[in-house]
Amino acid sequence: MDGEDLTVPEDETELLRMVRSASLGDDERDLVRERLWRLRRDRGDAGVPKGGEVLLPEAVLSVPTPWLWEGWTLPSSGRYVDEDAESIAHARAVLEACLPGEPVPREVRAVWDAPDWDAGTGIRRIGVPDVLRGLMPETRLVTRERMAAARAEAEELAIPGVPGEVEPFIAFWLPYVREQFADAAFRWIAQVDEEDLLVPWAMELALCCVARRCAAEQAVWMLRWTVGVPESLAALRRIATDPAVDADVRSLAEDGLPGS
Repeated sequence: MDGEDLTVPEDETELLRMVRSASLGDDERDLVRERLWRLRRDRGDAGVPKGGEVLLPEAVLSVPTPWLWEGWTLPSSGRYVDEDAESIAHARAVLEACLPGEPVPREVRAVWDAPDWDAGTGIRRIGVPDVLRGLMPETRLVTRERMAAARAEAEELAIPGVPGEVEPFIAFWLPYVREQFADAAFRWIAQVDEEDLLVPWAMELALCCVARRCAAEQAVWMLRWTVGVPESLAALRRIATDPAVDADVRSLAEDGLPGS
């Protein structure tokens, strides 16, 4: 069956049947899943438990502008207009709170980093991050109960690889949620004009994030944007020559070195 010829119905019951149909190819299934996701997303979080056990650390909960279409972000609040000691300390606390204790396994990264758009077919590929954004539009809504609802919704959408139990789902996806804040913190830190306020902790945290595969590319971009600081230059050189670092991150660091 050719995805271009597939007629996608509007009926949710029929979409639920189709998304599990063995007769559909991957592209057709993605088309059906996207339509089903849009129908269910438009209902909002009706029926999702209110309150519950919040799963994010306090430093992240106090981030004023949480989840946007591309993720959570730090800098779009008046609180962060001034690059003062308080806001810089907060960004540092967010990074420290979001840094995983161990490197994220490469197979986990492959799932997290899977493209959500097929350039060849133009098909939007709905994944767990779409479900998370829909059910948790604010930091204090990242709860155990909403994670359970997200797992159930991902299963309903027949998203591949969804764990059958809540705890493995949380263990797999909560670090991804935290990474969005680490990524945003590095974006904000890179814009700080008084770079002496970042030395050496920001460069040290960037190295840790690269080593643990958490917001690694944004950490390297922060180092590139502050390459005039000797500590940033040294960190870029270290990353660019470290065989333990993923090849794409090494290349990004190498391209940021003077003379490259």
